[in-house]
Amino acid sequence: MANILDSFKEVFSDRFSFFKLAVFAAPIYYCYSVVLKNPRALSDVLWIIYLTIFFLLGFLIKTTGNVLNERDRVLPSLNPFTLAYSAIKGLIAIGPLSAISFGLANYAVSFIKIAPEVDMTMKTIIWLLAGAISLTSFLMFVKNEKISDAYNLKIISEKSPDLMVGVIFFLIQLVIINIPITGFLWYSLNILFGIGPILYAFGAYAIVFNVAVTGHYMAQLQYEILGLDKDDHML
Repeated sequence: MANILDSFKEVFSDRFSFFKLAVFAAPIYYCYSVVLKNPRALSDVLWIIYLTIFFLLGFLIKTTGNVLNERDRVLPSLNPFTLAYSAIKGLIAIGPLSAISFGLANYAVSFIKIAPEVDMTMKTIIWLLAGAISLTSFLMFVKNEKISDAYNLKIISEKSPDLMVGVIFFLIQLVIINIPITGFLWYSLNILFGIGPILYAFGAYAIVFNVAVTGHYMAQLQYEILGLDKDDHML
């Protein structure tokens, strides 16, 4: 069974993990610091935000792929060309299907007008299912980074509902484990140094750390729910 504690442990203990995560945390910290001082400066750093998200996508793809392929490291190297190439292929692989699934979801929820509580529940399920379709496509692609793998509609249709449940369980675990760990460290830094650069730097690092944990956990879900063997056949 997928275990988020294993993901935290593996990311934390990986070689040079602090340095690699800090490299990605730096632009997040910088953008937040700039916007905090002058909210109107958001437009000036948007390009940095988009570029960071782009490379984080490549980082997420490589992290998940490393775990799936049982390589000797969890986190990838910081070669910008490798990360950019993976990110571009990832966008091509999951972009069209994601656009279609979320477009259909947006269209479907516009017809739901029953009662507030029922509407909210049904809309949430539809959006989660759309997200699960995108994630299934992502997990089909990520092991070998082969774009055509992302369009295996048979596996997507069969496994997306199961993956939706797995993602919900993951998000619950992520929140639960972050409350004592991140919450305690945040509180301690706030007491010691107050609200300022050190606290902001920790927040940026925590965001990137959780992205890496997500990549590791997604690899576990790929094997557990999609059930692919080393040759990408259904078990």
